[in-house]
Amino acid sequence: MATSPQNPAVVTRGADEQARVDRETDDLALYYYETCAFCIRVLRTIERLRLKIELRNIRRVPAYRDQLLEGGGDATVPCLLIRKDDGTLEWLYESDAIMNYLEDHFA
Repeated sequence: MATSPQNPAVVTRGADEQARVDRETDDLALYYYETCAFCIRVLRTIERLRLKIELRNIRRVPAYRDQLLEGGGDATVPCLLIRKDDGTLEWLYESDAIMNYLEDHFA
């Protein structure tokens, strides 16, 4: 299948670079559920960029929904939790914002 803006190529990295990216994604978690169309867009971006991000399904694990509501202030998905170097947490909502963040940091 040809690549296009609607079907971009999967990112390829060497082993060392992939290991570095994997370490960086240890500080990320995606709150989502399977049937959310916006979540699916983000999941496809994660897959294409070959990222190992912890997935927290708020419908299968009610505690994840509670975490999202308490930490982010809203139970809307998708939401990317970013643990910063200084220990602070950023709750990034909106699929486009999440995909832009992932592209900017890992493409």
